Amino acid sequence: MSPAEFFQTDAAIDPGDSGGPLFNMAGEVVGVVSHILSTSGGSEGLGFAVTSNVTRRLLLEEKSFWSGMSGYLISGDLARVLNVPPPGAGLLVQAIASGSPADRIGLRAGTVRATIGDDDLIVGGDIILEVEDIPLEGPEGYLLVRRTITSLPPGEPVTITILRAGVRLKLTGTVDR
Repeated sequence: MSPAEFFQTDAAIDPGDSGGPLFNMAGEVVGVVSHILSTSGGSEGLGFAVTSNVTRRLLLEEKSFWSGMSGYLISGDLARVLNVPPPGAGLLVQAIASGSPADRIGLRAGTVRATIGDDDLIVGGDIILEVEDIPLEGPEGYLLVRRTITSLPPGEPVTITILRAGVRLKLTGTVDR
């Protein structure tokens, strides 16, 4: 999960197209399909793709790691509804792959589907508040955490502060590549 720049397209985007290439009329890849905003639930609506420049940078130029989890950045009203302590931001753990670094460190994914405002979420899991004492406050905090983790050598310990069932806990694991 990385913040990225998007562009809008009028190409038809259907469920399952996310992650596929988006071509221009010359057959060149100009982006990677991300999502569609649709009121009908079909392919009619506003389609969005991550630019090929951002994709190239994320895939080829930046160090990467696989955490084995998917999450949803929360803040503001959503953080208040989920009782996140000040500063009121974090990463809501949605899913965890079995045997992944996130699984080995002891993170727990949500189990209950919920719609809160306009957000469809899986709740009931951990909320990551900090990684290496860096608060997960919005995209900037997420990027700083990502840069910090990718700069650590394999086997280096990493500490994660989470909120689990209203209790603040620290989990420690190691960086894998």
